[in-house]
Amino acid sequence: MEASIMDGHGRRCGAVSGLTTVKNPVSLARLVMDRSPHSYLAFDGAEEFAREQGVEVVDNSYFITEENMSMLKRAKEANSIMYDYRVPAPGVDSASAGLEGAKVENGLLMNGLRISVYAPETVGCVVVDSNGWCAAATSTGGLMNKMSGRIGDSPLIGSGTYACGDCAVSCTGEGEAIIRSTLARDVAALVEYKGLSLQEAVDYAIKERLDEGMAGLIAVSRNGEVAYGFNTIGMFRGCATEDGFMEVSIW
Repeated sequence: MEASIMDGHGRRCGAVSGLTTVKNPVSLARLVMDRSPHSYLAFDGAEEFAREQGVEVVDNSYFITEENMSMLKRAKEANSIMYDYRVPAPGVDSASAGLEGAKVENGLLMNGLRISVYAPETVGCVVVDSNGWCAAATSTGGLMNKMSGRIGDSPLIGSGTYACGDCAVSCTGEGEAIIRSTLARDVAALVEYKGLSLQEAVDYAIKERLDEGMAGLIAVSRNGEVAYGFNTIGMFRGCATEDGFMEVSIW
């Protein structure tokens, strides 16, 4: 597992990779930011730091679920890395599982997988407070059937996570595409240097920077503007404000 967090006020950050026992990796990323002289710790060093800091750890079996084991089996059988669950559900025609349509004969699909068994591996959060200070965090279990030692975009500041004085951004999707495009930083740069609105910056980054990659992102500005974008069929997302407004969406 891997995670990162960034405080846009001062651009402080912390990130971790290669975790196998830390129950909440983003909490460890926060401690790397606040209590270490570094920005990024990985593998044995990150696990050792977690124990030094008294972070809750669990046996690795805690993270193994029947649903994920089933998906891993399917990925191995298809000799596929399940970037965005493009391996079609059993009985679904491959063409029907593409981006052209979401409904198929045996139920609703999102990115090639039935919604009933969809299990997103990445969760992100962006926030802004009453001072206009922004922060972002992203945590993931990584790709299904990934190579040992692979590190994705989620712990990479500027790729999967970024926050500055203008906005905060958290990304999800095909990590390699997000890394190549420095997606989170590009959104912030478009706001900072081009003067685009946050939604304009998000739309441009999703359309122009991902090449053939599939991804999505959430973002918030120092003025409280909320924006999101994705080039897949859908992206699980939600929004809440201090006055009680709440909204959740997929499509």
